[in-house]
Parts: sequence; structure tokens; C-alpha cells
Amino acid sequence: MKTRYAAILNLVEEENKLLPLTTKRPVATLPIACRYRLIDFPFSGLFNAKVRSASLFISGSGRSLYDHMRSGVSWGLDNISGGGVFTHSQVRMKSEIIQKDGYRDYYEDHEIFIKSANSEYVLLIGSNILANIQMDSMLKFHLDEKSDITVAYKKIKRNAIKKDTIFSTYDFENNAGNEIIGVTPLVDIPYDPAPIAFGLNILVAKTSVFLNYLEDLKEEQKIVSVENVLKKAIEHPEIKVKGYEYTGYLKPIEDIPSYFEANMDMLIENNFNALFYRESPVRTKSKNSAPTYYGKSSNVTNSLLANDSEIYGTVENSLISRRNLILKDAKINHSIVLQGCFIDEGVQLDYVILDKRVHVEKGAKLEGTEGNPLVIPKEARVLSSGEIVERGI
Repeated sequence: MKTRYAAILNLVEEENKLLPLTTKRPVATLPIACRYRLIDFPFSGLFNAKVRSASLFISGSGRSLYDHMRSGVSWGLDNISGGGVFTHSQVRMKSEIIQKDGYRDYYEDHEIFIKSANSEYVLLIGSNILANIQMDSMLKFHLDEKSDITVAYKKIKRNAIKKDTIFSTYDFENNAGNEIIGVTPLVDIPYDPAPIAFGLNILVAKTSVFLNYLEDLKEEQKIVSVENVLKKAIEHPEIKVKGYEYTGYLKPIEDIPSYFEANMDMLIENNFNALFYRESPVRTKSKNSAPTYYGKSSNVTNSLLANDSEIYGTVENSLISRRNLILKDAKINHSIVLQGCFIDEGVQLDYVILDKRVHVEKGAKLEGTEGNPLVIPKEARVLSSGEIVERGI
């Protein structure tokens, strides 16, 4: 049975600037808005476009991604007839081998998936940009324009993105229309309010066209990414490359400050609505549990809280994930608390990110800043003195 679209998710993304949050998880599974993960947004776009076949190329260990994704049933990727989800881990390690002496299996894994999916079109997607793109609308645009390759972009000001960003802007023919003729790294663009076409790291191509460029990348030993495929296509004037404009909420996740800002943005109603309340809902793995309990001593303002927590202290301008216990007289302000944390009495957190299962002892005070939030690693213990003791120490 022929499927119309097959998706490749390139999850080999810059992780070093997101440490320690990415020590044991890929960028794709970073939590957003208490109960979602970054991967939920491209997965939901695939579901809404009725894409039933996807292959994931993961930078390191995929354990946290497998745990979140399971069979892919939440996004309709558990189809045993002509579809499914296929995973390939430790791609960063393999990419180092590619650069040294080549690694043909890496390219063959792409080729085998595409040919086995028997699809007419291939989608290539990353996960380090928080956005809710209507993939079905982008695919319709691709077909209507009779394009060989279509990429998504958003018009923004250059200084809305960090100065040393890893992302690029697309160059349009005569600065008008939707035909793309070039790709320019944003670090080469003056840091000012001038408008740019920020590339969203999403591409759709005819299968035959994509396979041709896959062969080129294999010969040149380059990673299969949206930017590398796009650059190869632009070298051939006969290939029609179009840009699809996205107008919704956008936040690149490049480092700890940008991750912190993206979550804090969700406390602003307009941003939350722009991301979640578009034409199609964002789907995630469901977890049925009790609602969060608010004790008589609790005081919660301008915050997002998931289910299954107990709150007895003060929470302001913060995001609290599942299964957390915040005791009396604790004060949480402008902070992100991931799941399974224990925050004892009298604790004060300001501009802090607690990774999963952190224990903060009675009276401890932790403080970061808006531009440099303090991150406490997974399963660490914070003593009353403020000393951080990581697991195994």
C-alpha cells in the first residue's frame, strides 16, 4: 500500500549549551509547559497531516525518547500496515565516524526507510524549535505550488534571535515571492531590527528528489539535515524551491536561557494560546492521575501546574510538572520544577530549574537570574546550606 508521506526526524541537534538538562536526554524530550515535550509538536503536526510512517535519528541514547513515545499510538504512528515508527540511536557517534572514514549504514538507514515506506513525498524535520506548524497546510502549499522542495520559515526581526545563533535565514528571489535562492547563517547578518526569514528546520520534497540529494550527501559525507539538503537543491536552478510562511508562536531552543524563556512565555496567555490553540491540538502521551492538591497554606499565582502534585507553599510565575511535593513556607518564584521533586519547608527558589527527582532540603536558598537561570541536575540533593550534591557523590 502506497503512503503519501514519510517523515524523517533529524534529532542530531546541538546539546552542549543545554547541559546538564541534556546529559541523559536528547533535546527532543525537553519538557515544555509542564506536561509536553518538544517532540510532541512535530509529532502532532504529522498526526494532523495523517502521516503514518516516521523514522527517528537520535544523537545519543534514545531511552527517554522511547519511554515518552512508546509505540507512537498517541500520534497515530502505531500503524502495522504500511506505517510505523523506526528509531536509530547514537547518530552523533556515527557522524564522527562519517567525518573520519565514512559510515554508509547511516545513509542506507535513510534510504531503506524511504523506499520501504513507498511514499510519494519525504518530510525532514528537526525538534529544536518550539512551534506548532500546521503540517497539512504546508503539504497542501507544496502540492499547490508544484514545488520540488518546500521549507518553512517565519518573518521576524534579526535581533529577536540571539546573536551567536546556530540557525539561518532564507534568501528569496528579488526579496519577493516565495522562491528561495539562498541560505545565510544568521551570525553573518547584522544584529539589528531588520526583517529576516527565519528557517524552521522543516522540509518536504518529492521522494525522487530527496533520494538524489541523499546520494550527494553520502558522497560528500555530510549529515542529513534540512540545511544540507536545501543547499544542495539551490545549486540546481532547475529545482523549484519554495518557502512556506508560518505565522504562529516561535522560539528556538539553543541554550539554557532560551529554554527557560520558552517555558516562561507559556505564562503569557497570548503566547500559550498562539502555540496550543491553533487549528489542531498538540498531542502528548496521556498520564491518568489525580489532580494537583492545594493545601490551605498554599498560595499560587500566575503559574502552570500539571496533575498529581501537592502544594502547601507559595508558587509565583513558575511551572510545576507532575508528582511534586512543595511543603509549607516554601517560596517558588520564576522557576521550573520538573517531575518528582521534593521541596522542603522554608526553601526559596528564584530563577531556578530543578531537573527530575531533585530533593531540596529545609531552608535551602537557590537563586539564578533571568538571563542565567540556575540548573540543578537530575536526582541531585540540595543541602540546607545550598550545597548541591549530585547522585553518586
